Amino acid sequence: MDAVGCVLAEECVPARGCHPTSCINRVDAPDCSDPICTMSCEGPLDCGAGTCGCGQGTCTVIPAPAMTVETVTPAPSSSSPIRIWATPNRYSPMMSSTPGLELSLITPMDTDSSTMAYDWTAGYGFFLSWNPPDYAVNERGASVTTGGGKIYWSFRDKPASTATPVTITMTARDTATKKEIGRSVLTLDWDGDTAVIVRQIA
Repeated sequence: MDAVGCVLAEECVPARGCHPTSCINRVDAPDCSDPICTMSCEGPLDCGAGTCGCGQGTCTVIPAPAMTVETVTPAPSSSSPIRIWATPNRYSPMMSSTPGLELSLITPMDTDSSTMAYDWTAGYGFFLSWNPPDYAVNERGASVTTGGGKIYWSFRDKPASTATPVTITMTARDTATKKEIGRSVLTLDWDGDTAVIVRQIA
């Protein structure tokens, strides 16, 4: 079988570790165990733009379908009606599959999004936006206000101490009534000095 030949989708993997533009059979895949990648989202596979699959016996790029975000009502025990959701569970800036740790919101079904503002602050690192139509990655600093949707977090420098966790706080407020609606705090633990792990969302 040639380098791009396949029978099953599971046989196909990105042809290189950083910013891959094509897919290859895993038998001939390069060693990507320790890639050093830039934070930019480039090509048809980066940042969730697509996946590798098998089409007509050839490993090929399968564009990702349009994503939808479901609004979920928090459990009654939640102290805040609006909470942070973070993915992936472990994140490193060396990952080329995402521009940063993806942060979104779990909100009640009856939330009037037209009057809501969400203030994000990070004790370390910075926020990034990555939105249509151009999907350009834009650095937004350590504090940013959004109207909802997704925001991303990342870091550039190694921490002074990996014993100190990273805290990201989101404060939701109603711009019409000027009242705070809820607050959620995400705690990230360091995994070495080049990656973080989601520890707690309160």
